[in-house]
Amino acid sequence: TSDFFTQATFAKIKSPAEMVVSTVRVTGGHRFPSVEDIALALEIGAMGQQLLDPPSVEGWHTGKEWINTATLMARVNFASRQFADVNKPGVRAIIERLRAQGPTLSPERLVDACLDLMGPLTVVESTRQELIAHAATEGDLHFGADDAATVARVRDMLQLIVSMREYQLA
Repeated sequence: TSDFFTQATFAKIKSPAEMVVSTVRVTGGHRFPSVEDIALALEIGAMGQQLLDPPSVEGWHTGKEWINTATLMARVNFASRQFADVNKPGVRAIIERLRAQGPTLSPERLVDACLDLMGPLTVVESTRQELIAHAATEGDLHFGADDAATVARVRDMLQLIVSMREYQLA
């Protein structure tokens, strides 16, 4: 409960390796070690961190240096692609946990539950309201009636969340 820990929460930008590993852990479906690890290492390299090849003996710098126009797009695109596959075990688990909250979710409950299941992530109120406004364009979320459309809406919300600034923070 120390103020130091409260201030340190989500105060560090994830390195590309942290970004890829944290995303893969949430979405699931990867077994380490495997041939797919090469593809993940290439993704990390595209985000600016060549594994086992730091720029100097100091190692990699941290913080804002991980984010520029090219690497931000690589980070967002990677995370969005991972959450696009609703058959990944982690994504499926998020959908099932949302389903367990009841047959109908309001846009507010959908956003709050997704933020909680994705981290939990803390966002500023204006960002939360933007997410709610997006979710509200199609009304309440109903499980059971048209499951494919419902799953697509959840997938879209998860992809929006991983594109936010707060997802880039550790």
